[in-house]
Amino acid sequence: MADMIKPLEIEPGIQKPSMIKQVMESRSHPLDMVREALSNMATPEVDAQEIIIQHYLDPDFGATFRFKDDGCGMDYSGREEKPGRLDRFVGLGFSRAAGLSADLYGWKGLGAKLMLNCRRLEVTTWTGIAEAPVYELKVNEPRSHLLQDVPAMPKFHLSTRAAESTDRRGTTVNIFGYDGGQKEYGFEEVKRYLYLNTIVGITTPRESMPTVILKVANYEEQLPVGFQWITSQEDEKGDRSWRTVVIDPPIDVAKKSRDGEEVKVSLKGGFTLDTGRFKLSPHRRNTGVRLSVKGVPYFLLDFYAYKGSKFQQYKDLCSFVVECDAIEPKLNMDRSNISNQFGDDPIVEAFQKAIAEAFDQVAGSEEYKTFIERRKREDERSKASFLIKRQSDLSSPNLEFVCVSDEGDEFRVLHRVPQNEQDTLALFWKLEGGELLPFERFTTLEHTANQGIDVIATFQESEESQLRIMEPIEFEAKYENFLRHAHNPKQTSLVICWEVERPRALQKLNPYTFRATIEDAVLTVYEIRNFPKIVIKKYDEVH
Repeated sequence: MADMIKPLEIEPGIQKPSMIKQVMESRSHPLDMVREALSNMATPEVDAQEIIIQHYLDPDFGATFRFKDDGCGMDYSGREEKPGRLDRFVGLGFSRAAGLSADLYGWKGLGAKLMLNCRRLEVTTWTGIAEAPVYELKVNEPRSHLLQDVPAMPKFHLSTRAAESTDRRGTTVNIFGYDGGQKEYGFEEVKRYLYLNTIVGITTPRESMPTVILKVANYEEQLPVGFQWITSQEDEKGDRSWRTVVIDPPIDVAKKSRDGEEVKVSLKGGFTLDTGRFKLSPHRRNTGVRLSVKGVPYFLLDFYAYKGSKFQQYKDLCSFVVECDAIEPKLNMDRSNISNQFGDDPIVEAFQKAIAEAFDQVAGSEEYKTFIERRKREDERSKASFLIKRQSDLSSPNLEFVCVSDEGDEFRVLHRVPQNEQDTLALFWKLEGGELLPFERFTTLEHTANQGIDVIATFQESEESQLRIMEPIEFEAKYENFLRHAHNPKQTSLVICWEVERPRALQKLNPYTFRATIEDAVLTVYEIRNFPKIVIKKYDEVH
């Protein structure tokens, strides 16, 4: 029997530049760097009383961010076994996930890595202790080093000097040419992000929070810290309005995972029909349900996947926050979504069940039931009022109707004069069904109201023309809308409209047919209002 060879003990290598590149490229929003910078500065351990966020265009580097706090500053040991705060800032993986002590928001220790996505990084920090040095850290072109095909670690240059009379305790971070320096952010854009994605919009009040000042270009504002919740409203009688439902107190649900770990969630917020009052809009990304961990509102969850089946309100009416600290270890490296979100992770599974149960409790509340009942009644009244208005509009003496002339003075009413594309289609199909079109043959095969060309049809313009099979046709109330809507003329055989506003801009072939040249494409345009037998009558003439 051959002698056994003792196994060789090896250690897996770590490609630090590749890991940092992955963090930089996996972010879900360019301003996620701002979120991480604030988490580092506003954590209780830093004890900052004021944080200044500044964004401006640097003449040499372009879009630049500056973060300044008056907290405890950062010390440096240069020893991996006993790192200082500056060691942790420049290091990789100094976190609770690695089994080390860390700040409140320092689970994975990757926040500062997003700051390296810049042309120049400068950090100045001082602990405020007279004999302690001021540390100045500079990194040149970290972005170009890390984002190349084979990422390389940029050089970190650390220098020290004695504190001067002008120095103040705290840390200043300058991120010159962030993300290449091309994107300049507006004040409202940054402010909205701060409230929806960072500790500025903290959802669980702390005993003390630093003052936050935002400066963008020449505008400056102190931002009141705290999530921008929807709030209960009063009606004209001073009673609580049914149109806005706020969860008060929050709904707390705890679920045991399959591994026996308890997962607690707290559902806060509410929903409202008065969305404009609270500036709720999907374009602002402030509707639905947002996940908050340790008070930081990180990102939106998939509303319809998490809300369960009993709560039936539209996402755009809702502004909910789910707080759950137990989900923190399951956040992805960039902390912008959940790992294994729809897999079989026991913690994530319990998290989903707890949220669904919380929404079920909302749906079972008296406030919710009242909202459903009152909204249904209001919708019915609104629809009735709209119907009455439509009927009234149709009886206006000045309203014009499209009619077809028969023998003598007889005529038939088809439709009101088209005011939109839908009216035009309805009128055209009545003409098609009555065999009143000036075509040798025309058969509508398909219509879509959602995307692309309006109608697919088979048609023959005259007895001598060829039969065109399954051709794309665009409908407009006015031909000029075809141009305004930027349709592709090369994907259109015909344009059929109610009227042509500027007929002299087209080549007229007969009273109702025109030819248009758009770039290299030639289009035939049919104007319904001048079709044979079409006459226009006022309301008094048809009743």
